[in-house]
Amino acid sequence: MKKYLGLMALFACLAQLKPAMAQQAEGSFLISTGMDLFRSDLDQMFHRFQLAGELNYFYLHHLSLSLGYEYNTLQPNQVSGGVRFYPVEPIFIRARGLMGNNADIALGMGYTYNVTYRFRVEGMADYYIQNEAVGLRAGIAILIN
Repeated sequence: MKKYLGLMALFACLAQLKPAMAQQAEGSFLISTGMDLFRSDLDQMFHRFQLAGELNYFYLHHLSLSLGYEYNTLQPNQVSGGVRFYPVEPIFIRARGLMGNNADIALGMGYTYNVTYRFRVEGMADYYIQNEAVGLRAGIAILIN
């Protein structure tokens, strides 16, 4: 956990040294879906399936507000709300609150690879504070101006 927080602090410091040069404009929307590839709180592979959808609204070109839905096969589904901050393109830091049964707070970092201007492939890692678990997620995203 300490290493994870240290990395987040490093990226926050880098953001102060160099202005973010994100490719999305203020007022844009990013629609993304993702699937968890690994969760540290599972005993076996493919024991539980988790799929997520998220809508990000870019309030500033390097800061977005998000609203999402988490579908789980063995746990209650959850609604999420949070923020993404792009200190250095293409890296982002995110924080989300998961609401509903088994509520949690997820802090994470991710990387987005722009295949085209509008189509992106994303990878991210989240630390779930209440469940004390780490999750790795891969997904795709589409930017709408």
